[in-house]
Amino acid sequence: MIKTLTGSIQSLQGEIENRDSQISGQIKELKNQIKGITNQNNDDKVKSLTETLKDLESRLEIMGSQIKNQTELIKAKNAEVVNLTFNNKLCTESISKKTDDLLKCNLQDSCPSGGPRSIHKINLRGISTFEAPCSSDGWLTIQKRFDGSENFNRPWKDYKEGFGNIRGEFFIGLEKLHVMTLGRPHELYIKLGKVNRSTGYAHYDEFKIGSELESYVLSIGTYNGTVGDSLDYHRNQKFTTLDRDNDQLNNDNCARNGYGGWWYNNCCYSMLNGKFYKEGRIRDNKTNGIYWGTWHDNGWTYSLTFVEMMIKPKTL
Repeated sequence: MIKTLTGSIQSLQGEIENRDSQISGQIKELKNQIKGITNQNNDDKVKSLTETLKDLESRLEIMGSQIKNQTELIKAKNAEVVNLTFNNKLCTESISKKTDDLLKCNLQDSCPSGGPRSIHKINLRGISTFEAPCSSDGWLTIQKRFDGSENFNRPWKDYKEGFGNIRGEFFIGLEKLHVMTLGRPHELYIKLGKVNRSTGYAHYDEFKIGSELESYVLSIGTYNGTVGDSLDYHRNQKFTTLDRDNDQLNNDNCARNGYGGWWYNNCCYSMLNGKFYKEGRIRDNKTNGIYWGTWHDNGWTYSLTFVEMMIKPKTL
């Protein structure tokens, strides 16, 4: 519409300029003819040309009136163009705002349910978009261990932001867990595996992580599963890393010496971020492996060879 009006204005302006130029040229030519004939004393010719000149001047006067009318029309159309441009800008801004609102309403803040296991982009308020593995039934993997390729003996900053390869071993990050579980109730599912290929699971019907000011305190609900409840001892405990000691142990830090970050008490009955031992046994009399005490009679020399921690919004 704006483009059509602009073209119409340009056409009117061109037509006025062309007609005005033609008539002005004719008048100028006639005046020159009259001047030449007057010098030849040809009264009849002078009279005839003078009448023609008057006719042209009359037409020019009419043309002037038309130009005035056309000028007013051009002004009106210019005003219409300005108004349409302004309205178009308002519409564009309105569409942009509605699009932003729609995107906010449709944040993909959890895994979709249905479809094959794959990597999905997750959007959380206040956190940059990130990718996470999703199962076919809507579970989002937050931690995975299976080959020892990733070092889990890391400082607070790494556990806060997350680390590793989401297609391999990784920890998704405490801040992400806090934002996800703050918005709506979640449940936790933990798959465990031994070197002999036996597997088991622990399920908690509620899972929530506090803020950084609360040292990412762990809240869990009721347990069910096949490996025993080794996480209950860590209920309501703050997160501890090698450089930030929040455990209940006096004069020492449970996360030091390769144990990895965890919600330590004094110190642990479970520890899924410990050092990976592919043989399933801890060497050199250490006790820093991947541990779930109730599944292997609290044998501290035993280390699990597979862990996958997953969460999803709780169905109310």
